[in-house]
Amino acid sequence: MRRYVSNISPGNEALEFIDRRLADEKYRGSWSSQHNRFSMHKVITILRLLDKYAPNYSLMQIRTADLSNRPQNTSGEFSYAMFCGDAKQVVGSGTQDAMRKNHFPDWHRMGLIERYGPDKSPTNPFRQQRVKYVALSRQGMRLIDAVGIDEQFYIYSSGIDKLLGGFISILLALLRNKRFAIKKVAIHEFMFFVSAIGTSTTFNIGVERCAVLLKAYRSLSTIQARSVVEVLSEELNPANFSGDKRTKRDFHNWRNKAQQIYDLLNQTVYFEVREDMLYLRKGKVRSFSEKVKYFDRHKVTRTQGFELHHVVPLGWSESEAQFKLFDSWKNMVYISGFEHAKITQNRNRNVVMTACEENLVLSDYGENSVFLKRDETVLYDSVQQPVLLDYNARLRQSVTEH
Repeated sequence: MRRYVSNISPGNEALEFIDRRLADEKYRGSWSSQHNRFSMHKVITILRLLDKYAPNYSLMQIRTADLSNRPQNTSGEFSYAMFCGDAKQVVGSGTQDAMRKNHFPDWHRMGLIERYGPDKSPTNPFRQQRVKYVALSRQGMRLIDAVGIDEQFYIYSSGIDKLLGGFISILLALLRNKRFAIKKVAIHEFMFFVSAIGTSTTFNIGVERCAVLLKAYRSLSTIQARSVVEVLSEELNPANFSGDKRTKRDFHNWRNKAQQIYDLLNQTVYFEVREDMLYLRKGKVRSFSEKVKYFDRHKVTRTQGFELHHVVPLGWSESEAQFKLFDSWKNMVYISGFEHAKITQNRNRNVVMTACEENLVLSDYGENSVFLKRDETVLYDSVQQPVLLDYNARLRQSVTEH
């Protein structure tokens, strides 16, 4: 393994982690939007135009080839051309190619639109499939019809959490935990450590481990921390590597990815970014009582290797009232880090709770399920099982699933 930064402070586990991470070809972490710079206002404006050109959730045919390859629109694409023209005039961006290749995929992943194939069958937002039609989704309509800025921000934040694969929920778990005493996250700390949480990589970690690494990194002197960034910025240059793309490393591309995530998080109701430093917005740090209640109600103690997990993610909240409902001990399970990573890798979509005798099963609305064996991979009192199942069913009725 190549040692990029661990020699800066021998024995520092945070620097050793960075070097291990860089040995993996997936060093940049999970997929995320990297190219779009859109604001909530811009998205709402364009979605209203979509509702104008394709009202009542009707399908609008879009262009399927780049303008450079086929300059002329077909007759079925005229509405799409006019829609993009209006969008560009109103918000200053949104060419036919950019709308189809950049904006629509992200907004589909956010649940704000639906995309359909040539046969008008729905496509999966997280898979590469042929797309010929788009339509406003129910969630998109809720966003453009929302009353008041707070409601808009909550609905939009829920979409960003889905787009980013649950980073809102991850950061809330990190920043709201009084035991960790972590009040902010610098962009390089996010790059090196936070973005490793719940990844399908050799350097995957949980929230607890991330907190340990952050504290180790912060134990470096100012000069040492600056040296880490300077060394990586210089050494991780594609020109310094031979071979194909898998062998190359690119610090600036990696940082741009983190910057895009910070730009999106800064638009949510939960966070604000000041000088590349992420903070919780005021009012988002609630008392620790619900977590304490979990351990009290279930008669369990904190155990190494286990993490408290919100079954329906906090980041899916679409109002202040709903956030409080989600942030309840009845919506939590204390599960092993391995099972928690499985859920995170499935973008926190395992929100359906069912029972198998005294065990629990968390599944998405498809075929992905995580089996939680009592006293082995989930620590809870089975006497509380009916309470958890009933609360989960009621919460899911209040959530728009995508």
